Amino acid sequence: MLFNSLPYFFLFAFTYLIYWNVNQTGKKITIVIASILFYAYFSIPFLFHFMAVVVVNYWYSDYLWKKKAKQEDTAKFLKIIVGLNLINLAVFKYFYFFTDSLYYLTRSQSVKSFSMEWDILLPLAISFYTFQLIALQVDIHRDQAKNRISFYDYFIFIFFFPQLIAGPIMRTDNFLPQLNSPTIDPDRMKKGLFLIIGGLFKKVVIAENVATIISPLYLAPSQYDPYSLWITLFGFACQVYCDFSGYTDIARGSANLLGYEIPENFYGPLLASSMRDLFTRWHVTLSTWLRDYIYIPLGGGKASFARSNWNLVITNSLGGLWHGANINFVFWGAYLGSFIAIERWLLKIIGKDSFLDNKLLTPFKIILTFVIFSVSGIFFRCGANGIEAVSASIDYFVGLVRFPVQGTTLDRIDEILSFLVLTMIFNVLQKYPYFYQKLKRFQDILLPIFGVVILLLLGIFGENGKDFIYFQF
Repeated sequence: MLFNSLPYFFLFAFTYLIYWNVNQTGKKITIVIASILFYAYFSIPFLFHFMAVVVVNYWYSDYLWKKKAKQEDTAKFLKIIVGLNLINLAVFKYFYFFTDSLYYLTRSQSVKSFSMEWDILLPLAISFYTFQLIALQVDIHRDQAKNRISFYDYFIFIFFFPQLIAGPIMRTDNFLPQLNSPTIDPDRMKKGLFLIIGGLFKKVVIAENVATIISPLYLAPSQYDPYSLWITLFGFACQVYCDFSGYTDIARGSANLLGYEIPENFYGPLLASSMRDLFTRWHVTLSTWLRDYIYIPLGGGKASFARSNWNLVITNSLGGLWHGANINFVFWGAYLGSFIAIERWLLKIIGKDSFLDNKLLTPFKIILTFVIFSVSGIFFRCGANGIEAVSASIDYFVGLVRFPVQGTTLDRIDEILSFLVLTMIFNVLQKYPYFYQKLKRFQDILLPIFGVVILLLLGIFGENGKDFIYFQF
């Protein structure tokens, strides 16, 4: 069920009306039913699979809490439940990645035949809910989630439908303390509506239009001229940001209307002045998850300088693999991790107090960071092309520096520049909340106008709208 669709609008409207007219127990029951219907819209069999995963994890969480109460070691039990969650993820998401990689290395027909015997579909949101479940189990082990959670609250924490499919990846302290006391007032309602309207605008007006323009190029990048290839890079960066940030805005807005606050995932990332700064602003809940549950256990920054840089590359490579079962996503993560490591290395050589700290250089650093990040999109977007991803990426990189200039110019490519300006306006509002506070003065006028426009857009696109990019993860 897409956020940019009428079915979601009707589900949320009915949920909202019932939710605020029942007691606290009724509110929880309403959320549970709405979440089940939301997931069942995708697949009823996978709904039962998901519910079984939650039940097993709850039983194990309860077992870990009992062990902690007796001051018994929980390390080996933690490894078991983390292993079970990773096996569940690996079977559904990485089966064909492993078998295809093995076939590529061995050229064994038996491996190929074995792979073709299976028809494994990807459960919706499996990557997101797996990480959220693992984080909860680890937090219990670390005494960061000391209080036992009822099954109802546990189920809602994992199944909460506004953030179920693509996050943000929540921690217990983000959500559970609010669960028994949801609050609503005019300001929170207006904020929620603004977030939903802004998120739909990002998705329907910017992301989907950009996707329509640039998608043909990725089918055959070698056929297009360098100008089209470069502008498409920036266009795809805008598409991914508006698509995923738009989803997050709608999730947060929906949660606001139900009386809850869930974490922001984006803080103006396309205006970051370094790659390290970018990842404190881009998909923040995943970045902090990777830091807390992979980078720090590997040794983090406490290891030697060389080892900590290597830990960065490993962590980001695994983060790339989490995004997709394709070698291109590993390259994408390694590319980003390498640039963060290079920045740390340069900072160590040059020193913190250097000419690079001059504020006059900030615009140039923002542009450079945006270009580096946009280039990474070659791996990311071509990774969606399946088995030909690597060759498509190579064709793209070669085309960027092709001389003499040759190839076809992509239709409507100049329109990307307009969408780039709109995207940067949203980044300014996220990075500098001061401007958003100024806009709040006019919210009573802007809300009904924007609301009518968005409803018209939903009526036009409806179920024909495109999936959010992160639904595939």
